[in-house]
Amino acid sequence: MRVPKTEKLFKRFLLWLFERIIPDETFDPAAIDRKAVRSILVVRQHDQLGDLLLSTPAFAALREAFPGARIVAVARHYTSAVLDYNPNIDRVLVYPEKLRLATPACLWRLWRGLKLGYDLCVVLDTVSHSLSSDILCWLSNARYRLGSAELPFPGRRKNLFYNVLAPAAEGPLHETRRNLRILESIGVKCEETDEQVFLRDAEREEGRQALYRSHLDPAKTVGIHLGAANIENRWPHDRYAALADWLSRDLGYKVLALWGPREEELGERFLGAVKTETATIKGLSIRQLAAVMSHLRLMICNDTGIMHLAAAAGAPTFAIFGRSEPELWRPLNKGFYGVRGQDKTRASAELEVVKTAVHKMLDPKS
Repeated sequence: MRVPKTEKLFKRFLLWLFERIIPDETFDPAAIDRKAVRSILVVRQHDQLGDLLLSTPAFAALREAFPGARIVAVARHYTSAVLDYNPNIDRVLVYPEKLRLATPACLWRLWRGLKLGYDLCVVLDTVSHSLSSDILCWLSNARYRLGSAELPFPGRRKNLFYNVLAPAAEGPLHETRRNLRILESIGVKCEETDEQVFLRDAEREEGRQALYRSHLDPAKTVGIHLGAANIENRWPHDRYAALADWLSRDLGYKVLALWGPREEELGERFLGAVKTETATIKGLSIRQLAAVMSHLRLMICNDTGIMHLAAAAGAPTFAIFGRSEPELWRPLNKGFYGVRGQDKTRASAELEVVKTAVHKMLDPKS
């Protein structure tokens, strides 16, 4: 995405200004007294839904290493709900990623949350470096500010905002492990790599009832999510329609078709192409969608945040990959499988290949 020239100039000015304001100091990660860390802020507001869910093992690692500490997360408005009721997080601060969301009340709650007093702030910047994340970390006034040495701002010192630097990864590394690597620099280790969204019993039951109201038996229902914010990330709707017909006609499953709130046209094209009876449920929030998917026999989708949400909710999940490298971005949860087009585009993922893989997930003995 292109950044306007005025925005680039403003960003350069801010970096120049902060380099003169923030002291040039660093701490040896090994010298940090972990027993003195009683309050932790984790900043993960820059990226999308999938990125946030891929970082949930990092919260589990922090809770295990600092069982008595208060752990606060900063997440963007759109994704923050997936962190609700997470036992590894005591509070979630909502960052308004759009101007219309930046009400005085929202900004005041964020400001007060940043000023609670923190011993450690962790910025989970991995594939990109967010100036807004760094500023939030600096505003927290945490004694230790931990971030990765990867992707430094050009022409500025590596420790501009961080006074504890995690070494850059050597070579490609799965996104979940990139997050955990930042924590490993201060001796925090965790073998847990599953993405997690914690649903209350009442939420799960409402998800089950939503399926029943649509006359769907969860054990005999396969979900298909058609959408992706980036149109290039979508497997063609007519192939999804052919897949739905095959699931219904040849394997005897009910099909639940889902799409995003701004993807009505895509949904209509799919419904116009599918020949067998297909159910839909609209107007679901992120948590409601997770609750519905948690009961399905299988969830099929593109390589998007929905893929991570389904896996985190505990649904067996099958995804169709394109440009993203599956070994770097796939959920590491059990019960996940994916395929990729030969030329690294979703459009080149052949229907018969998808059918074969889906069949194996539905009937491992086949």
